[in-house]
Amino acid sequence: MTDFCAEKSVWYGTSRVVENCRVADETYRLSLKIHEPLPEIRPGQFVMLRLPNHTDPLLGRPLAIYRVETNAGVSLLEVVYIVVGRMTAKLAAVSPGTKLSLWAPLGNGFSTLAAPEKMPNHTIMVAGGIGQTPFFMLAESLLCKPQSHSQQNGGRCTLLYGAKTKARLACVDDFQRLLVDVHIATDDGSQGYHGRVTDLIADVCKPSESTQILCCGPKPMLRSAFNVAKTRQLPCYVSLETPMSCGLGICYGCVVPYRVESDMGEVWDYRRTCTDGPVFDAYRLRW
Repeated sequence: MTDFCAEKSVWYGTSRVVENCRVADETYRLSLKIHEPLPEIRPGQFVMLRLPNHTDPLLGRPLAIYRVETNAGVSLLEVVYIVVGRMTAKLAAVSPGTKLSLWAPLGNGFSTLAAPEKMPNHTIMVAGGIGQTPFFMLAESLLCKPQSHSQQNGGRCTLLYGAKTKARLACVDDFQRLLVDVHIATDDGSQGYHGRVTDLIADVCKPSESTQILCCGPKPMLRSAFNVAKTRQLPCYVSLETPMSCGLGICYGCVVPYRVESDMGEVWDYRRTCTDGPVFDAYRLRW
């Protein structure tokens, strides 16, 4: 795992909606076609989407990249989003053929390029709300790439997915098709475990395995998952859902306190969620 990524290219242009379908309560999968290859996209990165010719909202919105593929020079990019405000409400109403402005890829994602001898053989992905979205590409890279370290080392992937209710669960079957071990928790007990998704970590964490915990969701859930990881002395990386304005590191509106090394030892500094994150080492954040 790395905290920060090297300078990289960002594509900006117009994409065209191929599909915008409802996959759960107030939750949609949006497929976009771009008529050229995109720069390399890593699991955990995001896009900024904007409705052209609209001034309300004026700014774009960050959405995690769910899936991407390129064939014959044409890229198909998918995001999964939940309707929570003006932008996503308008996005839910767009139809195939609609043009959207797109910046991609943005941010620093989950790195899967660790040296084989350092790569844990069990990755536990803890998701809350819409937090499962950055994990699909990660699961693909861990389980489906030829000669991946996970395959060679008998590694496995577990998704712990929490939602308010059964109706809010989205794209679970996608993960199951990858043979990810999926465990569900709901606040109302309508499916799976009745309670907090972080309560499930202890059930799937085996002392005999080297394990890493990766999280995406509301901050209280991230804090709870990190506390479990810290107690067990496990690596823990979190993808923050900090509100953003530009997504490009210009406005400094998404900074978070972050502990860094200096000549005076460890000191607190700030990092931008949009460019230095959204994935951070949980041990260096202020909880």
